[in-house]
Amino acid sequence: MITGSAQDSSTPPFKATSPEDCFTLIAEEARKLGFDYAVHGMRMPLPITKPLTTFYSNYPPGWLQRYQEKNYIECDPTVAHGMRSSKPVVWNDEFFAQTPELWAEAQSFGLRHGWAQSRRDAEGTYSMLVLSRTAPPLTPDELAEKAPRLQWLVYAAHVSMQASCDEGPGAPLQVELSPREVDVLRWTAEGKTSSEIADIMDISERTVNFHVNTAVAKLGACNKTSAAVRAAMLGLIW
Repeated sequence: MITGSAQDSSTPPFKATSPEDCFTLIAEEARKLGFDYAVHGMRMPLPITKPLTTFYSNYPPGWLQRYQEKNYIECDPTVAHGMRSSKPVVWNDEFFAQTPELWAEAQSFGLRHGWAQSRRDAEGTYSMLVLSRTAPPLTPDELAEKAPRLQWLVYAAHVSMQASCDEGPGAPLQVELSPREVDVLRWTAEGKTSSEIADIMDISERTVNFHVNTAVAKLGACNKTSAAVRAAMLGLIW
């Protein structure tokens, strides 16, 4: 049962020891909200070229196989919308107008009415929650009534799934930069040289390089440019 709506607690709403257990709890809340199926995907900000991603679903196995075989993720409007907007979206014919084959096949597996919303946190972690069912259609009145619970579930799923992954091999990088390290990386990201940063911050170039090298080591980067990009992706310098 949903017992609160505060979104500033450091305690994950769902107590789970693994991502699989966490998704089970997410799917249970989805069923309480009247949805047959739930999907939760999460993408960490690093590594930049191939970010760690997790994907959990209770979709019909036949549809999951078909979705992968046809590589529908490349044209799925739900995914495209979630990547560019955190506003919720409701499935309908107009929404899938550019992908009629995907829409027809999804409906053939009972995925006829759906709702989705994405979330991106300050550390750059992105997730999306998709809820769907065979019937009945989603009405404006139902969505208005369930809006607070849906918003809570998007938040709870993001925070809890992230927490359940924290101890695994893909745990998010935990980095604490000093104020000076943040400043030199911020100016590095702006394209400034060490000499220019020294003038801006009124410190020696040697001191700038010291802070840069320390930040590079903390971030596991190969050079100062890579360190600046990683820090930005992790939300550490903006």
